[in-house]
Amino acid sequence: MQVDGSLSVSEITSQIRTLLEHGIGSVIVVGEISNYKHHSSGHRYFSLKDEFAQISAVMWKGKPLQFPLTDGMKVIARGNITVYPPQGRYQLDCQSIIPLGTGDLYLAFEELKKKLSAMGLFDHSRKRDIPAFPLRIGMATSQTGAAVQDMLSTLQRRNPLAEVILRPTIVQGDQAPKDIVMAIRELEATDCEVIIIARGGGSIEDLWAFNNEEVAYAIADCSIPIVSGIGHETDITISDFVADRRAATPTAAAELVSSITINDLHAHLTASNDSMKRGIQSHFSRLLDTMKRLKEHSGFRRLSEHIRNASQRNDELSMRLAISMARNIQQSHKVIDALESQCLALHPYSPLKKGFALLKRDNTILSSHDTLEQGEEITLIREKDQYPIKIG
Repeated sequence: MQVDGSLSVSEITSQIRTLLEHGIGSVIVVGEISNYKHHSSGHRYFSLKDEFAQISAVMWKGKPLQFPLTDGMKVIARGNITVYPPQGRYQLDCQSIIPLGTGDLYLAFEELKKKLSAMGLFDHSRKRDIPAFPLRIGMATSQTGAAVQDMLSTLQRRNPLAEVILRPTIVQGDQAPKDIVMAIRELEATDCEVIIIARGGGSIEDLWAFNNEEVAYAIADCSIPIVSGIGHETDITISDFVADRRAATPTAAAELVSSITINDLHAHLTASNDSMKRGIQSHFSRLLDTMKRLKEHSGFRRLSEHIRNASQRNDELSMRLAISMARNIQQSHKVIDALESQCLALHPYSPLKKGFALLKRDNTILSSHDTLEQGEEITLIREKDQYPIKIG
């Protein structure tokens, strides 16, 4: 029963909820975690308190959390004030939570993440495939520590044929971003097929060099695929978002660039070799069957007879060719002799053989039309000699 002008519990709760959500809305709350419960549904329920008050809070399972929550932890929570109607209790619907003391770094991280995402540096369309069995692997990481040894051991076990080009790199501190950029560029100048940038785990401050904007640009601009293996599985950096592939740990990065192991390659080659053998044997068997059929064929049995007939025919043609060539040569000799006789008959000195003589004046043979002068000296040419004479 409802009295005129009165409100039901649901109605007043709804109005309170509207007032809170629109009147207060999004807030950032600093407080200490208490009564924390990670429900089997995946949702997280807890209270945020200080020395004077507390507020219920919830973080739904779909919201990312980069670190485990525990009672007594001081955090900065960003969310919206709302009301849980069944209990008439207001609460904070958390969108993100960061540990107190690193809040400025997390805010800077989120701002840079939004900026680079808007520029398209995180787009999957620009990411390249990682070669499955690279033979030259670039590695930018600290030369000391467990991370580099774990990666080298993993690569030696999975792909001992690969050559690792290690570029010792500063991975922590103020000088780290600049050195990481230089390491990427130096490895890009080599002929390596993939580059790993990695370091072991640490706090957000320890990993901050990999949240640097210049490092992000260097990764994006590199012409060689890059795999990032920064920190532990729960650690996420800007470099992870920009890299072509992100690995949970440095060891996982080494496993990723050796997805096909030497054992896989050996098994593949063995299978290929067996397949080739079977193919060759099958082909050889088919050839044998073909030869057997040909051997049994009547044409094949008469092959020797065909060969003998062809040989005899070849001999006959050879003899006919020799006779024809001899006849042609003899005829050619006759033609040459006739031409020689004609040439000799037309030679200016040919009349000398018949007893005639020639008269020559200054290297010119005189004809019957030429006249001689008194006292002129000319040369008389006969078949076997010549001598000068003077016209008297």
